[in-house]
Amino acid sequence: MGEDPIIQAIKRDIEELLAAKRAADPGLFAAANSGVNNQGILEEFRWALEQAAGLATVDINRVPVRSMRPVWGPIITLFKRAIRKSTYWLYQPLFQQITAYNKAVVDFLNKVALRMEKVATHTPLEEKLEALLAQLSLKIEAVEKAFEQWEAKLKESLSAVASDKADLQREVVEAKQRVQDALIELTSLRRLVEDYRAEAAFMRAKLALALQYQRTGKWPVARKEGPEETLRSLQDLEDTTWFYHAFEQQFRGSEELIKERQRAYISEVRKAYETCGGYVLDLGAGRGEFLELCREADISAKGVDLNEAVVFRCREKGLEVERADAIAYLQSLPDESLCAVTAYQLVEHLTPQELWRLVQTVLVKLRPGGVVILETVNPHSLAALQNFYLDLTHQRPIPAPTLRFLLEAAGFRRVDVRFSSPVPEDLRLKGDDPSIVRLNELLFGFQDYAVVGWR
Repeated sequence: MGEDPIIQAIKRDIEELLAAKRAADPGLFAAANSGVNNQGILEEFRWALEQAAGLATVDINRVPVRSMRPVWGPIITLFKRAIRKSTYWLYQPLFQQITAYNKAVVDFLNKVALRMEKVATHTPLEEKLEALLAQLSLKIEAVEKAFEQWEAKLKESLSAVASDKADLQREVVEAKQRVQDALIELTSLRRLVEDYRAEAAFMRAKLALALQYQRTGKWPVARKEGPEETLRSLQDLEDTTWFYHAFEQQFRGSEELIKERQRAYISEVRKAYETCGGYVLDLGAGRGEFLELCREADISAKGVDLNEAVVFRCREKGLEVERADAIAYLQSLPDESLCAVTAYQLVEHLTPQELWRLVQTVLVKLRPGGVVILETVNPHSLAALQNFYLDLTHQRPIPAPTLRFLLEAAGFRRVDVRFSSPVPEDLRLKGDDPSIVRLNELLFGFQDYAVVGWR
């Protein structure tokens, strides 16, 4: 270990002072050795002592901490400063001891200077300085040993800090892994809870249907094969069948228009069909627009409708449609036999009790991964609501939050509401003002919406 910079500076100042004095005034030392006034040299010496006194205090914050590495230099410097600050308390007693020792050396040198003043006429100046330098050398050796001990302890502390840092990093990695494992386990448990909830909803729906059968005394029977077989005797609708078919042709819209609107739901039905197999059942199939879409997509599908005229129209198209009550037909099917159940413009024809029974029955008949799509008139739009009772068979409009709640309460998951059939732009109010936009939403919003739920 080299000499301390402070002590080197003191020695260098004293040696430079002596050399300068010799070169400037060779007779000065002769006069001092012969007892002549040497007050100037003593003043210079005292000035050097004052400089040493100012540097006597050891402060770790004075030690420069930096790194010359071009990329990691700032990060290494911050890390070294953090280590210096965090370990200062460990070496504070040593720094205080070194500071006290340095101050004692300065005090001793001050006393030597005072003594030199008293014996200046008896001791040659060079001898005094040589003696002073000898004593100073002894002090330097002591300081060097102290700094060597401090350096060894500092290296040991830094090694311990590095070891602690490695242990801490390893613990952090292990903790992150434990957290990751816990999150994976939590996700698995959450999925398991959702499955249990879905199974509980499924069993609850089956129990509700069984209680309904017991209360009414009407138990479902297996559907017999044959186009003329029905689940129960149908009401005599011969007087109204033609009327409702004509009404649908007038107000429902063309088959091409309805088919294009319903095309938006084919992707969900295809996903369910590819996931769980089975087939699609379209309740209230009407003129068979959605069944045609399924046929074009190579998806197995059947339909059911009470109206004899539309059933005949579907069969003309080569579609598999039976004339029967939708809920009764659905109840007759084996449990978990369908991949999808769709009903376009049907639920508004049902009473609340029939609607709830329909939702529960659909849940029981769908396979896991199956989907239900129920489309109806959007009562949030006044343009759609004003036409709601054009159909005399409508019971009541159903708000979207209500129908969504029914599906969620029955046990369906990922229930979504989708709006469709926008009002033509030429009928809407013109302008981008927020009030105009709000009025358009209330008066001329989407005419239909559908809830989509998954088993």
